[in-house]
Amino acid sequence: MSRPQTPRSISGSTTPPPAILSWSTALGKRVRLGDTDDQAISTVGKIEASIEAGQWEAAAQLVDYFMEEAKVVFAIYSAWSEGFEDFLAVKGVSAAQLDDERAKLRSLLAFPDGGELDPEDRWLSLGAQAGEVANAMRGYLLSAKDALEQVDALRERWRQLHDRYADYQAGLLTFVARRFGEAALEDCFRHVLDPYLRERYGPFDIRERAYEETLFRNAYLSYEAMRGHLCGPDRRGDLEITEDSEKIVIAFDPCGSGGRQQRGDPIEGTPSRADPPYEFGVTTERHDWAWNEQGVCYYCAHCCFALELWPAEQWGHPVRVVDSPLYGESQADVPKKCTWTVYKTLEAIPPEAYERIGRTKPPL
Repeated sequence: MSRPQTPRSISGSTTPPPAILSWSTALGKRVRLGDTDDQAISTVGKIEASIEAGQWEAAAQLVDYFMEEAKVVFAIYSAWSEGFEDFLAVKGVSAAQLDDERAKLRSLLAFPDGGELDPEDRWLSLGAQAGEVANAMRGYLLSAKDALEQVDALRERWRQLHDRYADYQAGLLTFVARRFGEAALEDCFRHVLDPYLRERYGPFDIRERAYEETLFRNAYLSYEAMRGHLCGPDRRGDLEITEDSEKIVIAFDPCGSGGRQQRGDPIEGTPSRADPPYEFGVTTERHDWAWNEQGVCYYCAHCCFALELWPAEQWGHPVRVVDSPLYGESQADVPKKCTWTVYKTLEAIPPEAYERIGRTKPPL
């Protein structure tokens, strides 16, 4: 293994790194600094730029941060998996029946190496790999070529785990709908997501603070999570962000979770998760928790519930307004992108955003 010839990060260079991490008191965590154009660039891209600039400590810190973004998603899926399984148990599904369904999904969602889905084991292994890569960077033990290859291998291992864990959620939701009817998904979302939403989205409660005070949190949590979902055609975490005086619009081509499920996976050559062999559900009826649209994949419906319906019920307005592709649109020649819109004022949120979830915009 060859060492870099000139470790520029200790050679006296005062050139700032391609990305800067800082502590956010508002969020109580590390964040990536930068304007909206910079936030649209994947953390993988920032790691690569740091390597190419010879900024080895910056690259190592960004590897750590890449895992922080991934951890946001992994922790959510872990909590949801437990919650969906608990909901099924509460509804009377026996332990044996649940074990059988889990076994079917884990076999269906096997990794390319043949291993069945075991999220915790794969996550621990991924963390160990990330630590080794970052430590090798800090010790100047890698050439730029080797470092770039190892970062891509880390990204790919996270992609494989992420995608299967996202599909596992869709599989459990499909099991709920087929066992108890599609309308039961609302009770399922309320049972599982309510505690999570109270913790994660409690700061958006306008009874506690002005709407405008939540904008940075709202936008940054969106960037962080969706980079962690590895959005974009190359599955690196690249976003499309536009901003004007009224709103910030974040587009995913595709979203790495529901969007990929809808379109199918060109990387692994697998079809839409609504098609065989998966046959994960899409709405056939109209529901407030799925924008009153048919063709919403059950996984994508959680965005409607979590980002629009639930907060509108709690304190009167959506947190983000989501335009999700429908099954069919995602198979078009030019598949529709999913967008999240963060409006900068309550006044700017259009009445239609309330009407499609069965509500009326409240007077301001």
